Amino acid sequence: MHSAEGDFGRELKRAAAELRTLRARHGDPTLAQIAARALGGQRLSESGISAALRGQSLPSRDYYLALVRVLLAYDTNKVAAHQHPELPVWRDRWQKLSLLRHAQKGSDPALLPIEHHAALSEQVVLAALQRGQHVQLPPTAVDLGEVWATGFSPDGRLLATGHGAKTVQLWDTVEQRRAGPALFGHTDRVMSVAFSPDGRLLATGSLDGTARLWDVDSRTLITEPLDSAGFVESLLFAPDGQSLYIQGRTIRRWDITDPRQPQKGQRHFANNLTSAPVLSTDGLLITGHSGGVAQLWEAQEQTRIDVPLRGHESDVTALALAPSGDLLATGSDDVQLWDVRTRQMIHEPLKCSGDMVTEMAFSMDGRILVAISGDRVSSDPKEPDFSFNIWETTTWTELPSPHIGHSGHVTASAFSPDSRLFATGGIDGCLRIRTLPTAMGERPLA
Repeated sequence: MHSAEGDFGRELKRAAAELRTLRARHGDPTLAQIAARALGGQRLSESGISAALRGQSLPSRDYYLALVRVLLAYDTNKVAAHQHPELPVWRDRWQKLSLLRHAQKGSDPALLPIEHHAALSEQVVLAALQRGQHVQLPPTAVDLGEVWATGFSPDGRLLATGHGAKTVQLWDTVEQRRAGPALFGHTDRVMSVAFSPDGRLLATGSLDGTARLWDVDSRTLITEPLDSAGFVESLLFAPDGQSLYIQGRTIRRWDITDPRQPQKGQRHFANNLTSAPVLSTDGLLITGHSGGVAQLWEAQEQTRIDVPLRGHESDVTALALAPSGDLLATGSDDVQLWDVRTRQMIHEPLKCSGDMVTEMAFSMDGRILVAISGDRVSSDPKEPDFSFNIWETTTWTELPSPHIGHSGHVTASAFSPDSRLFATGGIDGCLRIRTLPTAMGERPLA
């Protein structure tokens, strides 16, 4: 039997060789070039890169994945997205190495790595995560009014919320505290927030009929408000960060190649919208409409693609697109699953515990689909029965669901980039962050 120390060293060298192969396959950049390409949220040093490539040490998970994202797309002059199909393999590889290193120190590898002096309560929480069970954190944002929008930054370190008090707040995800003062500028309820792909910009939209662009580092507005047709319900950045799609009564594309001088698109498209749209990494925009219709668009050209998808009897109230871009979930009084390429439904409709799906999202690794359902037309919005519906996407088996934790309508939701945290906001003024059960659990990898 191999010793834990020997196993760790062997696997670390093997992983380093895979990193070097990845580097060679995508342009063989120098250490300086790799460091220069990394996004600002995770700075890479030449010494740290060298140590990882030579198998001398195992860096932190964020550092390791930041390096992999640079190498995966170096020859395209970009950084690979968090949804890149090869990234889960590297995420699992880091987890395996971390567990082996922990075993080398004489601890039980069935647990997530923790310090030997960790309190019993910490070990209980970490063991629960290891088993794939959810852990719900205490609510925050209770003094900022209703939470109408929420979104994680690309590195997951920040969480943005939009509030009924005309404010936007940034939160430190780990510390669970405000990351600076609230952002003021809108003159009505903030209904939508979105980070740019590089994490440097934050777009916010409001009932005041405008979208605003903020510099995340300085927390300042960088341009005049962008006007919309009606109040701004949702915002989508294009994968390259050079376009921003603003949904009001219709959708308009803005060219933000120079975000300080945005250029308005020539025309609106997609009328009669009943849900927030979704956008794929290759520029496919999908919109939900009355009468149970979902429509595919070529986003850049603003042209319809093929015939609409028709399956629901009622309006499409929520959309979710898997990170791979080939699986679409449409929500109404149930959830329907579509193959984007063939335009065919691929599974029996998934039943939900509530009357209508109001929020829906795939995890970034594509393993989980979450739908929040409830009564959108309750006469008393403070008392509707909202609930989670969670499925793993390999067999569409329903997973255990945590208590929703809100009193009243759930009005916002978002997955973290690592697929483990799920944030919700409601008219009760609470922001809640919880881990969700995973399809496979965070079990040790063989």
